[in-house]
Amino acid sequence: MSVINKKLITKQDVDKWYFEGIKEIYVDDNTMILPGAKDALMAAGITVKTKKDCSELEQIRKVVDEYCKEKNIDGEEKEKIIKSVIAKCSINLGGE
Repeated sequence: MSVINKKLITKQDVDKWYFEGIKEIYVDDNTMILPGAKDALMAAGITVKTKKDCSELEQIRKVVDEYCKEKNIDGEEKEKIIKSVIAKCSINLGGE
């Protein structure tokens, strides 16, 4: 007997995220997006990122973090830089 551990994403999940202001979600191979949720994600303008995207974004975060350490940039300024670089790179990773 095998156990299936799938996470389901429903339209109700998407509605909740929309009202929370979430602009992107990250899913893995164990996530199933129901058809109604797919439509709701598109309508809400929420981007779905895959495990591959997460890996690439983590690499970007690590490189920018190392650069900021070298330049003695920390705290809020470092986070702004990281978010800005990731936002620009997300265009190439299949984001907006």
